[in-house]
Amino acid sequence: MDKLWNRWVGSSKSKRTKTQTRRMRRRRLRSESLETRKLLAANLFHNEAFPEDVNEDGEVSALDALTVINAMGEEGTAEPIGSLEPLSAQGNADLQQRRRGRMTDVNNDGRNSALDALMVINRLNRQRHENNRDDAGTDVPGADDPNESPTDADTTTDEIRSIDGTGNNVDNPDLGSANTPLLRVADNDYADGISEPAGADRPSAREISNALSAADPDGTTNERGLSSFVFAWGQFLDHDIDLSLEPETNGESFDIEVPAGDPLFDPFNTGEATIHLTRSEIAEGTGTSVDNPAEQVNAITAFIDGSQVYGSDQATADSLREFVGGRLLITEDGLLPNDDNQGVLAGDIRAAENVVLTSMHALFVREHNRLADEITAKNPSLSDEEIYQEARTIVIAEMQSITYNEFLPALLGDDALSRYTGYDANVDPSIANEFSTAAFRFGHTTLNDSFRFVDDDGNEIADDVSLANAFFQPEMLEETGIDPLLKYAASTLSQEVDLEVVDSLRNFLFGPPGAGGFDLISLNIQRGRDHGLADLNSVREAYGLETYESFDQITSDANLASELESLYGDVNNIDLWVGILAEDHTENGSLGETATTIIADQFERLRDGDRFYYENTMSDREIREIENTTLSDVIARNTNLNSLQDDVFFFSPEISGTVMAQASTTTTSTSDGEGEDLFAPTLIEEDALETLARDSGRQRDQGQDASGRNDRGQKDRPRDDGDRDTPLEPMVGAVLELVDGEGTVVDVAITDEMGRYRFDSVDESGTYVVRMALSDDYVVLGNDALDVQLNNGEENYRGMDFVVLV
Repeated sequence: MDKLWNRWVGSSKSKRTKTQTRRMRRRRLRSESLETRKLLAANLFHNEAFPEDVNEDGEVSALDALTVINAMGEEGTAEPIGSLEPLSAQGNADLQQRRRGRMTDVNNDGRNSALDALMVINRLNRQRHENNRDDAGTDVPGADDPNESPTDADTTTDEIRSIDGTGNNVDNPDLGSANTPLLRVADNDYADGISEPAGADRPSAREISNALSAADPDGTTNERGLSSFVFAWGQFLDHDIDLSLEPETNGESFDIEVPAGDPLFDPFNTGEATIHLTRSEIAEGTGTSVDNPAEQVNAITAFIDGSQVYGSDQATADSLREFVGGRLLITEDGLLPNDDNQGVLAGDIRAAENVVLTSMHALFVREHNRLADEITAKNPSLSDEEIYQEARTIVIAEMQSITYNEFLPALLGDDALSRYTGYDANVDPSIANEFSTAAFRFGHTTLNDSFRFVDDDGNEIADDVSLANAFFQPEMLEETGIDPLLKYAASTLSQEVDLEVVDSLRNFLFGPPGAGGFDLISLNIQRGRDHGLADLNSVREAYGLETYESFDQITSDANLASELESLYGDVNNIDLWVGILAEDHTENGSLGETATTIIADQFERLRDGDRFYYENTMSDREIREIENTTLSDVIARNTNLNSLQDDVFFFSPEISGTVMAQASTTTTSTSDGEGEDLFAPTLIEEDALETLARDSGRQRDQGQDASGRNDRGQKDRPRDDGDRDTPLEPMVGAVLELVDGEGTVVDVAITDEMGRYRFDSVDESGTYVVRMALSDDYVVLGNDALDVQLNNGEENYRGMDFVVLV
């Protein structure tokens, strides 16, 4: 892999914020053998990335092995071996401190032993082996011991990942490959145990949708600050790992009954309206008996291998290539080209579903070609195939790192997945039916009802487009390009993960009702019944979770619990998709316990069962480079956007300040006739007070009109030149308003006992004004409104202060 990386000369961003560092949990590098991996599995290191770097000097050297050996001697009766004389006195003190912190216990088994030293030596040998490979990737003659046998990881680096996923598991070549059955974790719930749909005793899917999923007209944005990239990456990723198709001919209908009088789907109260659904294709030879029930097919590879960009079969992969310089086909404007049927040419058939998804496809085709061009420039003698495969390998690694180090921690919380301990051939990476047909469809609840077009400053540059009008409209990008939509996804809060879904998906999916339109929620529920998915409690039990005994254990929302009980009657009969989205969220994530468990299990298996997973095949240096490449970096390298936040999965700007009041100075007579000040704030000169009012915050110049009134019609209080000392104290309970560019008040804040206020739930980027609410109780000194320009999700406006006279 070093040969690959030496040709990749693209820059990467290494600087991270504290928040991002916390979210991006560093994963263990592969070990030299299975036995060593097992020893490492439960290890917790101060230096987690490189535990063999005992003295933490940034490299693994013979000094680290010597330090371990000396520590062994200090614990026993033997004298320390070797000498640490070259170290300074401070270096020796640091080393002793590390020993006391058990840094020398490399495998974390509670003692210093020869195994710790052996791990350091193995790391040294591997580094020597990697450093002595020539630019073509072959061993330099005589550089290594000719009797040294290559490790499993070394042999993997010389292989190329297949397009269709076959051969990843050497013993079971079809595991995770295209056109293989979905995995089923819980027993099926088919009505006949063979293939008949589940849920015959449940309400119509549309009835459930109407009762539970009608969206609040004002929307409900994500409470953890997840941006719209949670859906953009989630959908892009989903189209890399699973696809259930309907038969091309002779498909079996499983239409959804529409309640009589449904205002959209049965407006004339016929009682005969339905929403059409064709049952999914099942694997050949399945569905013959209760011992051989129907199993649906995953038409694409299960692995995170960029199949939405490169395809899951050779014919598709070839159709996407220029066959010159390792490049993929792309238009002069950097967009996906059209195929022979005037559809977009992409690795996945769903690439045109919406314009944000199409933008993501174009982004990663650009990234592939950027890498291919840089590889070509550095090594012009390479063949087209060599360049293509090297660029493809890097793109796949980037997708894997973004998924595991950014997307999943943002969605599930930092510690939802187990730590990586290396490839395990016994792990089945196949996609679970419970995952693809229910849990990973959480993203449908996160979409907003419209897409914005946003420039690099965070401002809208065109009218919003309704989500209902953004389906299958890739030609829209010919006018806008992909930049405004990617900036939108990073600069707008997603909707909350819950049962509410916007009208564009629930009532107008792919068209109006009666004219091709669908209800995506009804389709999700009905598809689960088509696939014979088990109910919520049965799935929880299959995944090792406790079952629910009552509806109020599922959700703390009493109204929702009551609706569930009214619809289902029995807590053991809830459709899986409904149940997982009704659950209260986990403490650190945006999903309930069931969905979190299903998703974590799936992505652990996709990682651990992938022999070509980037941490299992790349060198330490390559892994660091890959993990220093965020989705923000990929966007910046391939667009004209340069103001994105480092972590585009969060949009959480803050605006804060204080309101201080000039308090009246009231006196009362004392026994000696002296006046006593009832207030004890600090006194400042009035000139300084006015300077503070004028300079506080990042304010604009509001000015006054000829009448002496400011822009909001308030007249400034005349100053008393005789009073030179002005006391200030915090103003409690002051009301501040956040106003958007259209003059709409989008949020209100009230000052606390220290006069402080904060706006921390802004929905989107753009131009705002912070102002004091109109009141007869005070007059604002200086400007009563301050301008704010929110460019990205990490903006933090502090010191937006006001001073008032009361």
